[in-house]
Amino acid sequence: MPTEGIKLIQQVYRDPTIENLKRMMAVFVHDASRITEDLYRQRLENLLARRDHLENFVKSLAANPRQFPDYGHRLGEIRSPALILWGRDDRFVPFDVGLRLLWGIPDADLHLFSRCGHWAQWEHADAFNRMVADFLGR
Repeated sequence: MPTEGIKLIQQVYRDPTIENLKRMMAVFVHDASRITEDLYRQRLENLLARRDHLENFVKSLAANPRQFPDYGHRLGEIRSPALILWGRDDRFVPFDVGLRLLWGIPDADLHLFSRCGHWAQWEHADAFNRMVADFLGR
């Protein structure tokens, strides 16, 4: 930590330009060729609409450069069933973090999507939504 993707999102938050967003999205998803110019513009507009969020994120980095405290020792306290969905090609949060969740949460299931980055809900929307609906319907 920080991973390649985390470094890129930090750059986007510090300097929210379409170029920086495209650089980040190239590692955010497995296949960025599916991202349209409209989607890039929409995501940038959403970022810029909340400048306070951007500023707070950058301030939090300065206040806590590690950003990712380890709560692994507390995962066993989670008593609810958990569904963990992960992209095999995630360059933001590595798969071993998903395995730590699976091992630490007593009633967890894990699904790994192939050809998928950090944005499983977009890259595999139909399967993702079906799994979430099935899980919530238990």
